[in-house]
Amino acid sequence: MALNTRIREYSLASVLDSCKVILPVLVLLFTAPAGLHAQGEYLVGPGDVLHVEVFGEKDLSGDVTVSQDGTIKNILLGDVNVQGLTTVQIEDLLAKDLGKDYLVNPKVSVSVTDYRSHKVYVLGEIDKPGTYALTTDSKLLDILLKAGGPTSNAGDNVSILRRENDTLMHIKVDITRLFVDGDLSQNIPIKDGDIIYVSREEKGNITSRFYEKRLNLFYVVGEVKSPGAYELHEGYTVLNAILQAGGFTDYAKKNGVMLVRYENGAKKVYNLKMGDIMNKGDIAKDMHIQAADLIIVPESLF
Repeated sequence: MALNTRIREYSLASVLDSCKVILPVLVLLFTAPAGLHAQGEYLVGPGDVLHVEVFGEKDLSGDVTVSQDGTIKNILLGDVNVQGLTTVQIEDLLAKDLGKDYLVNPKVSVSVTDYRSHKVYVLGEIDKPGTYALTTDSKLLDILLKAGGPTSNAGDNVSILRRENDTLMHIKVDITRLFVDGDLSQNIPIKDGDIIYVSREEKGNITSRFYEKRLNLFYVVGEVKSPGAYELHEGYTVLNAILQAGGFTDYAKKNGVMLVRYENGAKKVYNLKMGDIMNKGDIAKDMHIQAADLIIVPESLF
């Protein structure tokens, strides 16, 4: 039964009981100190913008962007590798290196002002589909609220596609239990690169809805300039799809492109070396796409 239908069927007393469970969670979400997890546990990566403050040293302070190779520039230290470090670790690193030869007991503060390196993709029956930055150890509810919440057409299920060790995992979550019943076991942690799809009411099962042939849409996510859903045209290939999504970003792993397709409830994953196809002109290795195909362009680590 769909999320919006379930809500209408609840009596006022039942809804109030559910609110007693959900409201404290929402209060915690919006009143918790913003920097507690974001600044203490967030691991910095390429594209993130940091504000570095070296107290009493104006020329050493300001905003810096983490480069593709994971470094930031400092006028005294040169390139400093900060990839995979927390802001606290970066503070300690800069203070230690500046204190060796340049400053006496330097005091350094580092904060993230623009989160860009960790992303998730939200599609389907959600108010504001798109790409969202992960600023903390976010959970599903955090991301759904950022995206405006499920639409009135949303079904019971959310599907999460997650890449781990070069394989795709399919995780199914019941958002009716999360939003209406207050079942926080459904509020699972979200990881960098997750693809979250909110199903429609009449097709609650993600494997029958998201990959339905009649949609005539395909999806491109990851390291392209304009990730999202696009209308399928006759003869379209993976290369056409990537070009329609704005082309690769500078961080794209062009030879690691994956095409995910569901047929009769079974998931098939095709790996394509689009970089070789484009550079060598070997278009015979490009693939034609079908309605509801999902194309994933991963991030290159180098």
